[in-house]
Amino acid sequence: MVRTMRSIEEEARVHRVTGPGLDAFLDDAAVTEALEGPLLAELLTWAKDGTRRALVVGLEDHGRIALELLKAKVFVTVVEPDARRIALLQAAADQAKCGIALNAYASDYMKREFASGGFDLAIFFSAMGRYSEPVVILKKAARELRAGGRIFVRMRVRPPTGAMSRALLRIPGVAKVYPKASELAVRLPGVATLLALPDADVLIEEAGEVFKVERTERYHVLAPIVAWLAAVKGGALGRAAARALPLALKADAAILRSGAMRPLASYLVFYGAKELQLGKTFRL
Repeated sequence: MVRTMRSIEEEARVHRVTGPGLDAFLDDAAVTEALEGPLLAELLTWAKDGTRRALVVGLEDHGRIALELLKAKVFVTVVEPDARRIALLQAAADQAKCGIALNAYASDYMKREFASGGFDLAIFFSAMGRYSEPVVILKKAARELRAGGRIFVRMRVRPPTGAMSRALLRIPGVAKVYPKASELAVRLPGVATLLALPDADVLIEEAGEVFKVERTERYHVLAPIVAWLAAVKGGALGRAAARALPLALKADAAILRSGAMRPLASYLVFYGAKELQLGKTFRL
């Protein structure tokens, strides 16, 4: 696929704007299993189906996804800035006698160029949310996937502003103080960080311009915050957070059972496919 000057300019301006954030809890295997275990199991079943060549961007999951694909006889290309994580994955793959199928680059994804149509599958488990313009990343991934190739993205998002306001206004007494409270809230560092995240609805709509979005899921509300405290903070606070994590997961499940509160979910997952694009111009 021929690259346009527009796509080259778009990719040149994309840069990392954040570190792991709440996803720092992924460093703790037990916490990761509690929060992401069911998703990872479902993802791996989906990813192994018919895949021969996979691109895995980021090893925040400690290489679990890449290693499982390698064991399933998939040729895996990994892009991860941390060479230590790559070395650990390579050692695990060699021990499992599938290291020959691993091709890894200690690099930023935006600084690597891959052949157009070279992959059947692309997975962004945590890396996508670290960049300034996720949609440009999606366009790059689309170029590197074959027609019919699939993509998985998991990233932290902010609730749609309108949905968040409506949910808050349902709380008795909030309507009277909401305008003034909103002005003060946007000045708080944590709120400012939240508002800088992609809007979930807008992101899905923009992703639909690049891929056929086959399925989306929104999950987690409070649990990632508790998990982050459990994994990152030591001492009494970390231990208390670890004990509170099962309760936080139950609270999230109760919140998300309500259709009205579902837009408050803090993480978005979507599964997509690169269409054949017959009869129209592919938007890159």
